[in-house]
This record gives sequence, C-alpha cells and structure tokens, in this order.
Amino acid sequence: MASRRIRKVVVCLRKGRPGNGGVAMVLKEILREAGVKAVWTTENGLKRAAGRGVDALVVGGGDGTMLHAAQATMGSGIPILGINLGSLGFLTSVKAEEIGYVLPKIFSGQYGVSPRSLLSAKLQGSSRAWCALNEISVAPAAGSLMVRVRVKVGGEFLSEYHADGLLVASPTGSTAYSLSAGGPLVSPRAKALVLTPVCAHAMAQRPVVVGEQEGVELALAPSDKGALLRADGVLVGRLLPGKVLRVTVAKPVVRLMHPAGVGFYGLARQKLGWSGSTARGGR
Repeated sequence: MASRRIRKVVVCLRKGRPGNGGVAMVLKEILREAGVKAVWTTENGLKRAAGRGVDALVVGGGDGTMLHAAQATMGSGIPILGINLGSLGFLTSVKAEEIGYVLPKIFSGQYGVSPRSLLSAKLQGSSRAWCALNEISVAPAAGSLMVRVRVKVGGEFLSEYHADGLLVASPTGSTAYSLSAGGPLVSPRAKALVLTPVCAHAMAQRPVVVGEQEGVELALAPSDKGALLRADGVLVGRLLPGKVLRVTVAKPVVRLMHPAGVGFYGLARQKLGWSGSTARGGR
C-alpha cells in the first residue's frame, strides 16, 4: 500500500563514521532526482531542524544515533528512517549499500510506518519523568558490585532481583541491551514490558514479560546504598533506598519508517542471520 509522497526531509549523518562522505554524496543526488527538499543538520541541531514542517527524518548511523534522534523529536510524530552506518542496527531498516534503489521508492511513497511505544519512568514524589524508547536500567552505583531491586507488577510483589543490573525494556528495546542480557525478542505490536536481570545471581531469576497496562514499580532493598538510573543508556539520576521508581508506557509514540514489505520479523531474520527463505514460504 502506497503512503504519502515525501517532499521535505531533515537529514542527519553521524559524524566520524567511515564512508559518511560517500553516503552523503549519493544521498544528495538521490534527493535531487526525487525532488525532495532536504535540511541537513547535526545531532545537536535535530530538535530545531525537525520543527520546520518536514515529512520525515533521515538518520545515518547506528542505533545510538537513532535513539538520539528519537529523544530529540519525541512527541513530534515525524517518522524516522534509519540508514545503517554502524554494525547490527535493529532500529535502522536500510543498509548503506541499498540507498540507491531503496530510497527513491520510499520517497515516492512506498514505505511503511511502525509506531513504537515509549517508556516513562518517574520517581515517587517527583514531578520529573524520563522517557526511553529502548529501556530504563538500574545499575550499581560506584563502589557496589550488584543491586538488590524489589519489583512489583500491577501492585503485586514479584521478586527481589539480585543482579549486576535490572532492565525494564519496551518491545523495541527487546532487541537491544535486553537481548544481550538474555531477554526475549518481542514484537513491537505487543502491549508488553520486559523485565530482564543483568547477570542475575540466582539461576531461577529469569526475564519476565508483563502487560504494559500493569506498570512496574522498582525499589531498592534497605541494605542497598543506591543505584544509577539510565534511560536508553544515558545517566539520568539515582535510585535511593526508600524511593520507588514507577515505569509505565508514555502517551507519545515514535514512528519508525521502513521499506514497503519489510517488517519486524524480516528485519530480525536479516539482522540475526537466521536461516530460511521467504521464497519457500519459510520452510
């Protein structure tokens, strides 16, 4: 199904990536031939540039660059198209070597948009909230080797995790840090949150998938001295004993663009090197 034709975009290529100059030259030619007006910017200028009534944001880099773009444009509704100039890049749906034949199709309207839910984390008694596309993480503070985190789901006590860290991941984040820590892959269409301990100190403490409507509450054991809070890998604060961190699903969503006919499962198969051919019906 054809979508709206792209007429104006913001382009941001991460600095310092090998081959960026060549990608930029090819991209400029593609944009010119497609009749697409482009505003070129740096990562620091994304938020201001994206407020100029554009149809899409084209980001070149890895998942870190995509996360930065998502944070900078959160709540704007502008779809983000990722060109993979990194390694794995689950959030980037187009390879650098594909842009010559994929981008003209996308600019003409042959693309899909995948809405991705965001996490909202808020400390009890505070008005400030942090949003994350991938995960909220609790990690040991300096001088500590582990954390003891008491977890409630939907108001019901689940467990006290003894681990090197604890992640609350979104379905999108299930392909990131959570996956590296042994968590499951979760479809971005699932209404779920993933609790993933990092190197749990008890074999029985495994990743748990819960309903997003239940919400998750995290609190440190009284004996813990404190922990570091990160949103999408960025340090945002501390969790102290006696305080409760509540993680829920935020109202805004991030919209990721992808080529027509390429969805989450095809991307997972490609990125993880799974076997099987779609030409044979996946058998």
